[in-house]
Amino acid sequence: MNMTKRILLSIGILAVDLAIFFMPLTALFLMYILIANPPWFRDFLNNLDDPDSAGRI
Repeated sequence: MNMTKRILLSIGILAVDLAIFFMPLTALFLMYILIANPPWFRDFLNNLDDPDSAGRI
């Protein structure tokens, strides 16, 4: 997913959330994850499918 698609998706999520809620904290957090793609989130997603990492820190 290129940066333009990430930004457009983030703006769309924020617009929908603004129409429903007053303070879109979850949408802002999701926008951060989509745009920045932080390594800790990628690690979290990769560890969801790894049964050997259950219980490890």
